[in-house]
Order: sequence, then C-alpha cells, then structure tokens
Amino acid sequence: MRRLRATTITAMALGAVLILSGCGRGAAGEAGGQGAAGPAAEGKADGVVEVWTAGGHADNLKLLAKPWLKANPHATLKVTDVPWDQVITKVQTATAAGKGPDIIMTGSDQTATAIGMGAFERVPDGVYDTKDFYPAAVDSVTGQDGSYAMPWYVETRFLFYRKDIAAQLGLSAPKTWADIETMAAAFKARPGGAYGISLPRPVEQPAQVIVPFDSQAGGKLTDGKKWTIDTPELISALDFYAGFFARHEAPLETTDATFENGGTPMFISGPWMLDVFSQAIKTGTAPADFTMDAVGYTVFPTGPGGNNNQYIGGGNLGVFASAKNKASAWSLLSWMGKKTQQEEWFGLQKELPANIAAGEIPSIQDNPVTKVLMQQMKDTVAMPNYPAWSQIADLLGKYSEQVASGQITSAQAAKEIQAKADGIGLGW
Repeated sequence: MRRLRATTITAMALGAVLILSGCGRGAAGEAGGQGAAGPAAEGKADGVVEVWTAGGHADNLKLLAKPWLKANPHATLKVTDVPWDQVITKVQTATAAGKGPDIIMTGSDQTATAIGMGAFERVPDGVYDTKDFYPAAVDSVTGQDGSYAMPWYVETRFLFYRKDIAAQLGLSAPKTWADIETMAAAFKARPGGAYGISLPRPVEQPAQVIVPFDSQAGGKLTDGKKWTIDTPELISALDFYAGFFARHEAPLETTDATFENGGTPMFISGPWMLDVFSQAIKTGTAPADFTMDAVGYTVFPTGPGGNNNQYIGGGNLGVFASAKNKASAWSLLSWMGKKTQQEEWFGLQKELPANIAAGEIPSIQDNPVTKVLMQQMKDTVAMPNYPAWSQIADLLGKYSEQVASGQITSAQAAKEIQAKADGIGLGW
C-alpha cells in the first residue's frame, strides 16, 4: 500500500481500529450485490461525486476523470487527499456519523477493516468483473457475500541486491531460499562486510515479509474459518526470517550500514527504490563509488513450497455505505476500472494497473524494471483479509523478535501465536 522510502526497510503498520459488524468474508469471487443500486446509465451521472483519496492521488485522479466528466456534463467531482495514517480513523468517524464522501480509497491492507466496520456498500452487478483483476487484489476487497470495493492499482516487491559485489564474489541472482542464505553469508563474510541483507526488524511489523515467506513455504495463515498459524510452513517461514538475524546477517538494531555503502547489500522492496537511489546519486548523498550499475533486481527466489509469492499491495476504491450519490459514484468507479483508464492511470501516476489486460502496454512491458515487476505480479499473495489481521500481525512482530533474539524457537512462537489467534478470531 504505502511505499517504503528508506534503504533500511521499515514495514508498514497494518491497519489500526477494529470495529466489528455483521459483514463477513466468503468464497464468492464475483462482484455483485443483491438489491444494491447499480451505476448510473452511460452519460447520466449527475450531482457532486465526492472522493477521498490517500497518499497523494488527488491531483492525478482529477486529470484522469476529465473524460468521464465531459461524458457526464451534469456531474462534478470533489477530491480530498488524506494521509495514509489517517485513513482508518477518518473512515471510522464517517461511518459512526453516517456522513462521508461517496467514494473512499483504502490501502489493500486497510480494506478489511473498513468492510468490517460496515463502511462500504456491497458492489452491485455490472460495476466490474473480478476475472479482469489480479486474484490477490480481488481477495483484498472480498467480504462474506461478495465484493465491497474495486481494486484500483497494485504493487508488489522483488529482491534488490548489489550486483557489483555479487559479481566480485562469483555469485549471480539467487533463485532459491538456499541461494539467498548463501549470498547473505558471503556478503557478510567478505572483507569489510557488515551484514548480508536488510529485513524489516521484528519491532517494525515484519508481516509483509513473513506472510510471503509462509506462502513460499506452501502455507496459508487461514482456512477461511479460523487462523492456521501453528503449521510446519509458518515455522519454516519464521526460521528463514529469524535466521538472518540470529546469524547476524541482518541488523537487529539501527545501523549506518546501507545498500548504497554496501553494508546491507540485499533487501526486499519495490521499483520506487530506483528513484531513491538515482536521486541520492544526483544530489551527492550516495557514496562516490555507488552507481546505478551496482543495483541488481530480480523476482523473489522460490521457497520450499515451490512458489515465489510476494506481498501484493495497492489501493482499493469503495462506495461509502451512507453515500448520497451512489449511482454516480458507481458509474465513476466502474469507468476507472476499465482497461483504457487503467492504462491512463499508469501514465499519470506510474502505478501498476489492477486490471490485468492493462499491464500489457509497451511502457510497462518494454521497461526492464516494470517487466520484472509484472513478472512478479503473477506470483503474489495478499495479507489475510480479515478485520482482526492487524492484531495477528502485531503478534507475528512480537514473537518473531523473540525468535530472532534466541529467546524461543519458531515452533514455540507458532504455538503461542495460534493460541492467542484462536481467542481473537477472524474479526467478522
């Protein structure tokens, strides 16, 4: 959802306030709501459509919507941008008061909380076809009886590594977990080496790497009815994650070691880090010998479960349950999900389309960075889409710290987390 903009990666907080209601998660994959008002007929949207975006999307949304406004001359658009860390609080307040905008943007890891508090109207028939969107993105908007929002854009992460240092050590891009462990050990052991990899520290909410590691091991943290955490797969994921800290190949404390100075020559993040590095070189804040030629990146290596799934993030759009102009809101939302508008959004905001077909444009496929990103997009996993997930993520952070520092084993951590998760439930 939120882009990490530091070389020492800090995982994002995963949701905040949990207000539970009767909404629930289910197996239904198709958008569609019985009895819900559908989108206004083509060219018939009218009135003010008020939208809350998050994290700097307002200006480009206004640009994107110009053709829709031209086709619907009796409609106007009002867009307000909200800081990411205020989204859930504002949605909670609006839901409690029954007053808010027509469309609300939430991060993919916030949407379940919004659904759980009853903030979103169920998506009616005809707004969008879930088959056109990435399954993991659809999973992030799904409730018990259908979809409650539409995926707008997506993002995922891949592995960055110091290609120049790897070449000096006779190493190439890792393909498996064992390869990453070998590379991290070699990076640390080299003359002048500090660490081998940077990972979100246990105190920094590491769920965005532990959940993919669990998936790469062949696991899944829920069966749809309960949490399934005390499993061999989660134990394997914790062993893999915490092992880097236990071997002192990843820093447990704040450090001056960075990717640029070679202190932490591997990390997991997204393509925006290339802009960070380029800017650092341009402004002279990067070491003099650091160049973009030193930056290697690749899809994440495959785990013992036979896949290389990475976390899928992004933004979703839902129509507020108490919206005043639902028909026009659904019209705009449906229009934004079409292939043409999704392509246009990439041109404006440089965010990957959630509509799969829109990702085939040359500006994505012909660029080596986004080409790798789109390759990784085929193998993604969403955070568990339940209102109680933020509490479970907190537990993963707490117990992974104890594993990383050698206080308990991964097996003990998995058992403790499972026991607490059983008491918490899914949150619906």
